[in-house]
Amino acid sequence: MKRIAAIHFFLSSVFFIAVIFSVLNFHSVQINLGFTSLDLPLTIALSIELFAGIAIGFLIASLQILKLKFDFAQLSKKIADKRTP
Repeated sequence: MKRIAAIHFFLSSVFFIAVIFSVLNFHSVQINLGFTSLDLPLTIALSIELFAGIAIGFLIASLQILKLKFDFAQLSKKIADKRTP
């Protein structure tokens, strides 16, 4: 129960800090994409970058996990082949 309360407190604190950050940094910034430019609030721009970074990290981690599973399957097959006479 204490663990759930600690997690709830942590998430509430992060949310509260994010709301304060959003209110303080709501001015508009221009983002140049090369072929077009966008005017977005700073908070939205940073949120998009955050979620894009999370998605890229998840993709890279998933590829690494798939490689490890493939290596594990190959090694398990080698072990099984050596056990059968």
